[in-house]
Amino acid sequence: MATRACRPGSGTRTKRTRTKRYLAAAVAVAGLLAGCSGGGGHKSARAGLPTPAAGKIAAFDLGALSDTYDLNEDVMSGDTLVTTSRSGDVYMVEWDGADHPDVLRMTPQGVVARYVRVDHRVGNASLVVRSDGSVVFGVLRQSPPTRVAKLPVTDKDGRTTALAIPPTSDNALPVGERPDGSLVISEGGDLWALGNGTSTRLYHQSAPIFTGAVVDPAGTVYSATGDLSDIVAIPVGKAPEHLHLSGTLPGTHTAIASLRLSHLAPATGGGFYALAQDTAGSSAAVVYVHNGRATVLAKTPNDGHACTPGHQYPALTSTCGTQAYIAQSGKRVLLLGNLVHRSSADPALALAAAGS
Repeated sequence: MATRACRPGSGTRTKRTRTKRYLAAAVAVAGLLAGCSGGGGHKSARAGLPTPAAGKIAAFDLGALSDTYDLNEDVMSGDTLVTTSRSGDVYMVEWDGADHPDVLRMTPQGVVARYVRVDHRVGNASLVVRSDGSVVFGVLRQSPPTRVAKLPVTDKDGRTTALAIPPTSDNALPVGERPDGSLVISEGGDLWALGNGTSTRLYHQSAPIFTGAVVDPAGTVYSATGDLSDIVAIPVGKAPEHLHLSGTLPGTHTAIASLRLSHLAPATGGGFYALAQDTAGSSAAVVYVHNGRATVLAKTPNDGHACTPGHQYPALTSTCGTQAYIAQSGKRVLLLGNLVHRSSADPALALAAAGS
């Protein structure tokens, strides 16, 4: 899971009339009637996720993955939360203007369905799906400043509970779960590990909030503030260490370390993926960080949108528009979430995960 970072295009959501799920219900009824009358009732296979070639970025229509949810509308910059689990499932919050949203699950095969209905108000902060199936949500309180003492939790059956945390800040964001089951949270300038009824401070910084943080499968916590110039890595049972990335974006003199974080995601093979903006705000890069080294996997222009679902493009020189969220799902790294509303939504993007 990754804590949220600043993303271009975040802001007030443009409301649209939702008809897709009602149409889907009508189609479902028609399909049942066809099956009863001898038509077989066969439903054509869903589009699924593309398989990107090496060095390519594959464009696809996120909305084609579901007849029930309008994913192109739901997964907007600033309007949802995106996280992953160790199984490769991607979780998204479907707001629909309600105080009690659905958490959606998308499998590595591209199958989308409701995971759980949330029975409490959800803030636009962060979420983590734990190994027991429960979903922990973050809390952001800016005014009036109130120290957060509990995080809301929805278990896999939809019941609401609360997780007690050290009340040290007016914001608290779940980051991820370590292999021992302890939950890592970012609270103000502190990173905590909560487990077995105890709270262990992993790291403290003077800045009031971490821009992004993730926990990789080995339990190493990675956190950064602002850009990629100083990343803190906290392996299990070891002291924190600072990573200073070298290198430049391919074809430019822009230092990788200068890129401003938009969203982070843990990498299955260890380390993390970062979706990060250049200082001019003209493009974004997908950066894989592992063993202290950074590899740029893709670049996209922020004003680009001239690419077509079903087609593949050179990953470092594509014209596909930048997306808001990054997640690894199986052997793919997915870029999801439009930065702006368009009459035809910009395609989501997929590229091969590092080591695939």
